[in-house]
Amino acid sequence: MAKITQKERDEYQERINLYKAKMEELNGKIKANSLEMLKDKSKEFILRLENANYYLNQITLYCGMNEVSVFLLAVKNTAYLERARQLIYEAVMCIEKIVTNFLDVPFSDYAEQLNRIADISDAVRLNLIKKFGYCIDLVKENFGENTKWKWSFAEIDGRMAVITKNLFDLRRFQKLDDPREEGFQDRRAHVTIIQRLLLEASQSYREKFELSTKDIEDLRKAIDYQKALLRINQLLGDNEKIETAKKQIDVWNTLLEKHANQVEEEKRKKNLKIT
Repeated sequence: MAKITQKERDEYQERINLYKAKMEELNGKIKANSLEMLKDKSKEFILRLENANYYLNQITLYCGMNEVSVFLLAVKNTAYLERARQLIYEAVMCIEKIVTNFLDVPFSDYAEQLNRIADISDAVRLNLIKKFGYCIDLVKENFGENTKWKWSFAEIDGRMAVITKNLFDLRRFQKLDDPREEGFQDRRAHVTIIQRLLLEASQSYREKFELSTKDIEDLRKAIDYQKALLRINQLLGDNEKIETAKKQIDVWNTLLEKHANQVEEEKRKKNLKIT
């Protein structure tokens, strides 16, 4: 590898300082919002939405800092990427605290929480989840395929799918699912993303089970995401997708039962050896 010149180091530091200045500005806004939440509870949920957006902005900055490092120093800065990955969780938790992290439950179980942000338009919700998706993909891309965090992204993908679902007002969708109604295209785009993310999360946990952990909890999660997807498809009346989800759930439940029996049998044999 070619030796890094002082000029390259200076240029790198100059660019990084610009990113850090923007980062500090965002930290100030996050801190101010956090203090305001303590003073005025009525603003809490809007401020949490703002903070989620600020965290996403910080993720893009950290990824940008890594790209500067790669471009000028030919070195991937894993510290910046680790921080970006951590901030995904911070952003997700902001939304979970508003609309819950409930997965396979009836809409009525979290409808009251969703009322907290009833004034937030369909377009704003859609743009927020698109920004989440962009930032998560950006972090994955910067880490690369062979990252040690490969399977931890299954959890991130899953939590992303849940907040995308829970930010969506199903009652408003059912009431206003008409091309003549304002926000129709945004709501349709949002529900399509929900379907895709639930399916991808289910597949991610299935792959994690099959290729990495062999932990039946991962397989259970894969099934739970399929069940949540089934609820959405039933709401939409998409018969083909309903049948596909049902078949997948049946197949994976059979696999889950088989694997659980194997685990119990291994425990039994182990206990016999001990006695």
